[in-house]
Amino acid sequence: MNNTSKRIHWSIWLARLTLFLGIASVAVALIGALGAGADIWSKMAGMKGLTWGFYLGVAALVVGLYTLLRYMKAGSRVIMVALAGMVLAGGYVGYIGTQIAKARSVPAIHDVTTNLDNPPTFAVLEMRKDNLRGVPGDKDPEFRGLDALERWQKMHRDAYGDIRPLTIRAPQADVMAKAEGLVKKRGWDIAAVDVAQGRIEATDTVALLKFKDDMVLRIIPAARDGETVVDMRSISRIGQSDLGVNARRVREFMADLKAQFPQSR
Repeated sequence: MNNTSKRIHWSIWLARLTLFLGIASVAVALIGALGAGADIWSKMAGMKGLTWGFYLGVAALVVGLYTLLRYMKAGSRVIMVALAGMVLAGGYVGYIGTQIAKARSVPAIHDVTTNLDNPPTFAVLEMRKDNLRGVPGDKDPEFRGLDALERWQKMHRDAYGDIRPLTIRAPQADVMAKAEGLVKKRGWDIAAVDVAQGRIEATDTVALLKFKDDMVLRIIPAARDGETVVDMRSISRIGQSDLGVNARRVREFMADLKAQFPQSR
């Protein structure tokens, strides 16, 4: 076999390897996510599938880039096969890259509330036992002397200082009814509606892995007659960072509730 034949032989096999790795990266990620979403395996196993898919995607890009640079003159077939694998891998790697960037842009917390000093509590849904375990910053000079609760509060205030209680000039019963309607409109699974206690608990299912986030609303009369104070809390059941999902949920829900009552603040 002459050198030209050897070069063509290796080029097509490397191109095929690139395509295989590109397909595998997407397939492993999808299988992991769909299996976790269907509760065939755990959410963390699903996350491992996403991670391995990322590694396979990076490998596909490396092999594909080498193939294109080393065998640029091997022919259009080699180039097309290698590019197909790189496009698949690049799309997935790029998606994960945006998620990593998003994670770095928000604090590594998963518990968001409108009231840090007196957050609403769950009565029906169970609070995760490790809620404050693993809050980052214990070795960071910025958080020196702060315990896990205080670190969480500081990171929350710094990142989500705009998330605050809502005061509505309307009776509690009216606010409860509107809030419950918004919860149902969003398709959240309602666990409890206690008018006497002014509490609504519900669960939202998010993303392809179908993560469960629990939410509680506290809707009670304000000190001033005819006004109602609304507080909200949203917590991810697993994971340390929520990629800002809980903060977005609280902001959007409170904004929609406020829109129902023109005289609110």
